[in-house]
Amino acid sequence: MATTWECNLACSYCFVRGQGLGAPGVRMTPGLAARVVDALDEGLAHVESVCLHLYGGEPLTNLPAMRAMVERAGIKRPGRFRFAITTNGVAAGREAFDLLEAGRFQVVLSIDGPAEVHDECRRTPDGRPTHAAVLRFLETLRTRTRCPVRGSAVVRSGWSLAQADAYLRSLPIDLIKAQAVRLPPGSPYALTPAERLQYLADLEEAGRRVIADLEAGRPPRDDRFSSRVLQLLRGGARAAFCGAGVTAFGIAPDGTVLPCVLVDPRRARLGHVAGAPGEWVEAGLRWRSAQRPQPRCLSCSAFPLCGGGCPAVLPVCGDDECELVRKNCEVARAVFERFRAAPHALLALAGVV
Repeated sequence: MATTWECNLACSYCFVRGQGLGAPGVRMTPGLAARVVDALDEGLAHVESVCLHLYGGEPLTNLPAMRAMVERAGIKRPGRFRFAITTNGVAAGREAFDLLEAGRFQVVLSIDGPAEVHDECRRTPDGRPTHAAVLRFLETLRTRTRCPVRGSAVVRSGWSLAQADAYLRSLPIDLIKAQAVRLPPGSPYALTPAERLQYLADLEEAGRRVIADLEAGRPPRDDRFSSRVLQLLRGGARAAFCGAGVTAFGIAPDGTVLPCVLVDPRRARLGHVAGAPGEWVEAGLRWRSAQRPQPRCLSCSAFPLCGGGCPAVLPVCGDDECELVRKNCEVARAVFERFRAAPHALLALAGVV
């Protein structure tokens, strides 16, 4: 969910800004933020626990809304709500760290690489670099809170998946996430054809590293393949790419409920958190039932593990996104096949999904 679309950075490859999501200046109020918790508690009563993942924009630029959610969740059944946040780590003061600790947030920290790589794209609106501030944020987060941290890097032209992966592994973080930039083909920073081939090769190497970790009896720090490997272990095909509209919902700063916060609200509005939760839950089911895979998906070998592709990213990236998802599915199958005779080893993935 997004409590604001405003951001303190002006990243040159920003997916949110490129999509034109949200109206500038709209910020979720504390009252509305508390209502979000109540609405999800009621509307998702059939779910054991609910994870509120704050996205944006930069969530730490709207601390009043964040505080209202943490406080409201605190009066619910213990364990009912969990919190996560995707942040650039530049807007954090003492209050932010106190809130992150109070909510025991899982923190997804955006950091692309060393200063010369990170600062090329991730700068303030007036052009100042941010790498040093992100490292200070990470150091403070590790010393002042018990929050688990996932490092998130954007792979782009001139900066490979292998390089991003190696940099993230050098940091004091728990999990890593490095993936290709979400841009239409031919855009600045989009991978060239040769770089895409290298990206696919790097994905195969990432799979080999996961296998090595599992053989050593340790959970992999890179969990990009985990959900699909466990799906193969359980058996059965994926009904959809994700739980958008059924087990996952996006909530905009004005309280609009969407199947996903990155889906264009003009074509996917389900309702408002001020309304009856049952209404937008039912609207989500109708939205999901109306989604149909493209005809070519039905004959794709990855379809059982993919479910038809991301409804937010596919309209932007098209065939390029499909190619990357197919490779992810292919590598997940390779990991599963390696342990087909000893499937118990794959249970180590369950703790990092």
